[in-house]
Amino acid sequence: GQVDPLKEGLKTGDEAVLQSAVDTIVSETDAINGELSKPVWSMASLIPVIGEDVRSVQTLGSVASDLVNEALVPIADDLAGLQLSSLFQDGVVNVSLIQEISSSIDDALPVIESSVDTISSLPEAHIPQLREILDRVQGPMKEAGGLLEQIQPALDLLPQMLGADGQTRTYLIIAQNNAELRATGGLPGSWGTISVTDGALSMGGDFHTVLHMEGLHASATPEEISYICATIHTDPAQMNFTPDFVRVGTFAREYWDQAGNGLVDGVIAIDPVFLQRLLSLTGGFTAPNGTVVDGTNAASVLLNGAYKMIGDDGTAQDEFFASVAAQAFDHVMSNLGSVGMTDLLDVIVRSGQDGRFLAWMVNENEQKLMGQMGFSGALGQDPATPELGVYLNDSTVSKISWYASTSTVVGEGVKNADGTTSYDVKTTLTNTITPEEAASVPRYISGYNEQKRDVTDMLVYVSMYAPAGGSISDFSVSDGGLVDGASISNNTVYGLQVMGTYVHARAGETVTFTYRVTVSPEATEPLSVRTTPLGQEGLMTVEASRESE
Repeated sequence: GQVDPLKEGLKTGDEAVLQSAVDTIVSETDAINGELSKPVWSMASLIPVIGEDVRSVQTLGSVASDLVNEALVPIADDLAGLQLSSLFQDGVVNVSLIQEISSSIDDALPVIESSVDTISSLPEAHIPQLREILDRVQGPMKEAGGLLEQIQPALDLLPQMLGADGQTRTYLIIAQNNAELRATGGLPGSWGTISVTDGALSMGGDFHTVLHMEGLHASATPEEISYICATIHTDPAQMNFTPDFVRVGTFAREYWDQAGNGLVDGVIAIDPVFLQRLLSLTGGFTAPNGTVVDGTNAASVLLNGAYKMIGDDGTAQDEFFASVAAQAFDHVMSNLGSVGMTDLLDVIVRSGQDGRFLAWMVNENEQKLMGQMGFSGALGQDPATPELGVYLNDSTVSKISWYASTSTVVGEGVKNADGTTSYDVKTTLTNTITPEEAASVPRYISGYNEQKRDVTDMLVYVSMYAPAGGSISDFSVSDGGLVDGASISNNTVYGLQVMGTYVHARAGETVTFTYRVTVSPEATEPLSVRTTPLGQEGLMTVEASRESE
């Protein structure tokens, strides 16, 4: 009953409300623990069978008292009056508040972890009423302890990442354009920086592009140049042909510096779907040309509507996207203070999971944190958690990828005699544009590749990355799917087997890939799938696998 006033006191900084809630919790838990420590309970704990349940009850009382007096009370004392709701206001992150929270949780974490372990190890109850209580307590306690373990490294590192003590941090922001697909999302068309000092964020100038600049050279390996893209090391437009965002971040930092813009402390990639999710929290804005951009249409406006509106004028398009990017940043930063932190975290975590928010940091500890939080975009390298990669790179030289639809269905896992498990997989790529629309849109959308068979044709490089310690076999492509002269390649990149090919699909056509994925005998989880995020969420599906009995 004290949860709501406790939360309210922490959020608003109302010390009276907070103290009242804490006092009530302390009083009641101490009373419960005192009751359970009486001789009659100690005697009851000696009764066969039932005594085990009594001892579990006593343990719960003791742990509750420890948690309240050694964790909750100190945390509440530390944070009293600090207003957690002020964590982000007017474009400024309250770095000192994060430091206070981090220090407080650091002090309380040992007793929290010990309490979680103690409660988790309690035996199954014999008395139904106690069994119900344990079911209600053990799961949430374990979840809360795990959440704190995940959050604590972030709290420790966030201050330095936010420019604490006047140490300015600069991050390169790259807007990926899913209307022209690349493995990690889309063409890295718009580039800009944000700087942060003591939590205050500011833009480092207008967004612009460094694509196709001459004289640039990134540190790609011969393997990446030979098997991923021949110009990955000389053209920023192709740097994210690799699905490994750790490499993309490295290349982007080098290209940005060589283009005369200076070194950055990290690289963050976002796409219009992520922006749309943010705008669903902050509300929309009106672009200079009168277009309303909000939480329902940002992706369609930026990935399709703008090209129809502007046509084939590349300069006008660049100006429109630069102005929208700057306006979107200002709008989001100005309104995040009114957004619930839980809602904001949900958007960020979800976008990290589906590859729409990716981050690479120069600092090794910060980069490790990005991996722990699911934002790094690194390729799976653990045989115990097998991950199949399905990645698309547009070659239509267009914005026709807005009409791409994909599906990957993983069949039931079948155990092999050698301890490995094999899954039959089917991936499809469909071109959903209609002949009528293809004939009416600007060529900027329909495409410039001379290999197009007609105005509707979509050309795509498709790559399947085998899971660590695993393999791909029996790979085939449906009739008519391969571009004339294309073949199926089978190479090793980043220590992973990669099968790829070059396909095309006219309006309404589907290319089907069937293959078998075998995972390592070390695998402890079913095969998962990571795939290139499309501009239209509704056009992409993944059906996960399950193990055979």
